Amino acid sequence: MQKIHGSETTHRICAFVCGLCLLFILLTTSVQAVCFWIPNWWRNEYAKYDTPSYVNGEMSLDDAVHVTEDMLDYCIGKIDTLDNTEATIDGVTAPFFTEREKSHLADCRELFMAGMRARVIAIFIFIVFTIYIYMHNGREKTLRIMARGYLYSFAAVIMLALCIAIMAVIDFTFVFTEFHHLFFDNDLWILYPDKDNLINIMQEQVFADAAAWIGCIFAAVSVILALIAGMILKKGKDRNADTISVS
Repeated sequence: MQKIHGSETTHRICAFVCGLCLLFILLTTSVQAVCFWIPNWWRNEYAKYDTPSYVNGEMSLDDAVHVTEDMLDYCIGKIDTLDNTEATIDGVTAPFFTEREKSHLADCRELFMAGMRARVIAIFIFIVFTIYIYMHNGREKTLRIMARGYLYSFAAVIMLALCIAIMAVIDFTFVFTEFHHLFFDNDLWILYPDKDNLINIMQEQVFADAAAWIGCIFAAVSVILALIAGMILKKGKDRNADTISVS
């Protein structure tokens, strides 16, 4: 296959962007894994923190899990409304979410859906840029360029993630609040425990655990890819060294 010459700097930039796209795909997929794919994750968390006892009134663990699953299905577009989501509290079965809660969750739905759309765009960019680099460099060199680009993007993201993690350990409430200020343009996310049971089942401890699980999954996969990238670069360096020795 004839190689098409192009700017090496452009290829490196494209590889760096590919790395960022791949890491974004991993992050959003890690969020999805914790929220939807790990069996009984929410049930175990609610049992761990005795979440139903914080609700205004007596509520079962099953109902707490049920309303949470409906909420998550709504956020990713599996169901179109929360009007029919009911729970039994103090022996009375009634709609669980208040109007304010439903308005906030509509904003959360937009955020989730935007993240899913952005992931599709990231996949598209990754594929297009990878093909572009391959057309100019062939298989072996493309692997090295992509590996180096991933390692640079990985380093940048890790630095950012460490800063956020340190702030979260010092003051998770601050990080939690700033997250909402960043992604929401209203105050609907400010809920009141005496009126809004959503905040009573979605406790700060549960959010903190979710963030930790997401971070661990993301870190594990991204580190494995970094190790693979490092091996690709080492293999290329060893091959070049052997070529020079033979020459």
